[in-house]
Amino acid sequence: MASRAGKTSTFSISVDKETQRILKTEAKRNYGGNVSALVSAIAKEAKRQHALDWLLQRAAAPAITNEERDTLLAEIDGAPAPKKRRRRAA
Repeated sequence: MASRAGKTSTFSISVDKETQRILKTEAKRNYGGNVSALVSAIAKEAKRQHALDWLLQRAAAPAITNEERDTLLAEIDGAPAPKKRRRRAA
């Protein structure tokens, strides 16, 4: 097997067949079939969400819903905020 760039570590996980199928399908769709890259992306997203939870907790902000969290993370990533509909003037 060819050496990988950077420091990596190998470990084994056990998942059911359905989860394995989902992981492989998603890896093919977005990571050229590289399941390791998919797992790394999942871990980075988990770290991002943990950092957001920490920040909100530190700011003593009230708990937010998953939908509010997704919207906030999208805004942080630079996604445009949903446009608000304006009423027509009478």
